[in-house]
Amino acid sequence: MHTSRLLCAWLILFGLTTAHVQANWMTFAGGPVVSNGTWPGGSVLSGTATVTASNFVNGNNATPFIGISPQTIANLSPDYFLTGLQPNPGPSVTAIATPYNDAADRYHVVIDFSGTTSSSSSGVLPAGSVFAILDLDISEVYLQVNATDATNTQITTPWIGGPSAWFDMTLAMIPQGSLGPPPTLNGPLSGVYNMLGIGWNFDAGMWLFNTTQDVKTIAFDMARATGGNAIGGGGAGWSFYTRPVPEPSSAALVGCCLLIAVGRLVRRKR
Repeated sequence: MHTSRLLCAWLILFGLTTAHVQANWMTFAGGPVVSNGTWPGGSVLSGTATVTASNFVNGNNATPFIGISPQTIANLSPDYFLTGLQPNPGPSVTAIATPYNDAADRYHVVIDFSGTTSSSSSGVLPAGSVFAILDLDISEVYLQVNATDATNTQITTPWIGGPSAWFDMTLAMIPQGSLGPPPTLNGPLSGVYNMLGIGWNFDAGMWLFNTTQDVKTIAFDMARATGGNAIGGGGAGWSFYTRPVPEPSSAALVGCCLLIAVGRLVRRKR
């Protein structure tokens, strides 16, 4: 009896202490041509993604291209926490940024999820996955946004769901009533979209979407549509979210204790 009580107490304590803060946004390392993304441990999705940049067009030869780079956004706003999306430690949101130097800078980006796995899929970002476009403003655009399926065949039907939200993700937060209209999502035309940034600047807008199909790759052209030079100072980004693996709850563990107690009662009656 004493052993059973100790076991029940331990199970309840375990259930109360296993709910912990963990990363849920993919983190990135490397650039400016290749960056590797890694899903955080203890999540529904695991493994990696690879981001590559190519076909650089330099809008001003006096400045070099920058290329892709990892990004961490901290000082998250109350509107971010209202989404229910768990931030990474900090708290923060991590992304792969697509910066530029000058107007007319342009390059091609491919995000490849061949290294991503889950309990029900392999080599794809599964349907229903949440992703975010961050800080798409001052006439930044993502053009010819397209995707391929698990067989690496281009998707020609709608594969982006949303947008589900648009808000200021950082402090000091611009309230919803003063935020203004979101960026523009055009399409799809045979599965291809264009994302057009707002014409004014603030840090940093979060534009939330989800995939409606399994996606192996996402590809697009990053471009700066108008404006002058902004050396090292501009660029939007992409973030990808995964849910944590469900952990034992205290209620479930209490149920285990009840089963132990019932089992002992049955044995006594025998």
